[in-house]
Amino acid sequence: MTVEKGVIYVKPGLKGTERLFEAVAARVREGEISGVVVASTKGKTALSVAEALKDLAKVVSVTEFTYDADLKKSMKKLGVASIERSELPIQDRREMREALQMFGAGAKAALEVASVTVEKGLASGKVIAIAGGKGGLDTALVVRPCAPADFSNPDPEKRMAVLEVIALPLRE
Repeated sequence: MTVEKGVIYVKPGLKGTERLFEAVAARVREGEISGVVVASTKGKTALSVAEALKDLAKVVSVTEFTYDADLKKSMKKLGVASIERSELPIQDRREMREALQMFGAGAKAALEVASVTVEKGLASGKVIAIAGGKGGLDTALVVRPCAPADFSNPDPEKRMAVLEVIALPLRE
């Protein structure tokens, strides 16, 4: 069987975010996606994802910081689950971090938040992991996530895997 899909390349920052939302929504509609996880420092990006997907998928937002009370209320209204004060399991693994950053900082962050959501019990199966930089989103990956403890598991079926690339940042 051959499957042909296009990868979109978006400009980093807000300019490419809308196109990324469209591509993610289209992929969710295809099926087999259990949720969407997003790296969102202050939570506003997670709200944008939830609004763009309009109940198509469960959204989980991950930050290493704390969201403010008003933002948490808005998240709750939209059904966004949040993980705050998260440890970043790839950040301290230098070789892994540097290898992933060849695809852009969003690839590292997307895989990181996917692993955090599994560890916290908020994700399983195939998820779409989203991240970016410069105030926008530029990376979307379909991932079979795993907890950080399984990054080097001898059983490849228990390790994290990038199953599809939906979007990557356009780098010049």
